[in-house]
Amino acid sequence: MNTELSQIYLAMIQEAINRLKASEFYLHSYLEHSWHPNLEAAILQLRKALEAIALASIAPNQKEYERFRSAAEKQPDFRKDYHAGKILKCLDQINKNFFPLALTPAVMGLNGVIHFDQKRGEVLTKKRFESIYDQLGKHLHANNPWGNKKYHEQLVADLPSFIHEAFELLELHATFIRTTDLAYVWIVEAKRDGANPNIIRAYAAGDFVIENSQNTRI
Repeated sequence: MNTELSQIYLAMIQEAINRLKASEFYLHSYLEHSWHPNLEAAILQLRKALEAIALASIAPNQKEYERFRSAAEKQPDFRKDYHAGKILKCLDQINKNFFPLALTPAVMGLNGVIHFDQKRGEVLTKKRFESIYDQLGKHLHANNPWGNKKYHEQLVADLPSFIHEAFELLELHATFIRTTDLAYVWIVEAKRDGANPNIIRAYAAGDFVIENSQNTRI
């Protein structure tokens, strides 16, 4: 795998972690002082964190993504992409398993094989990602005094869980890569304590299957 692309992936995941922590900071300031710009800053940082995750997901699929985007009639240059929802839709066309899969720590099996189970519970999924991203976008503009007023109370209540789900996803996750020559997995550890994210590369001798049962393993 291109080392430059893996470094881009890690850098974007680190950016996402930093922005999630910034979102927590601004939300805490808003709850203490009720100053609305702090809430808007928390919303903006969370939305940008999601964009960083989406942009990171391009890296393992960069060649195929660039080829797919070059066929677009409008704005075919993938280097100008920024909208997370649109990026996810494009990635879904070239790799159905592109979205990070949250994992629990590795366990040594009786057969000596190390495996990771899928993390369950409050973890950001692709469907939740898309819903949250769209929801946040509605609160990034000033209210038109002649239009419907935006109410923020429910969003304020939901933000902590949104941030928590994103942290839970990034803490330990797998991203799956398929090319014409290789099928492999990156196992990525990204702690919120400031340590740099790192990657473990796992190669498959043949094709691999991602199960969706209660005992999902890699």
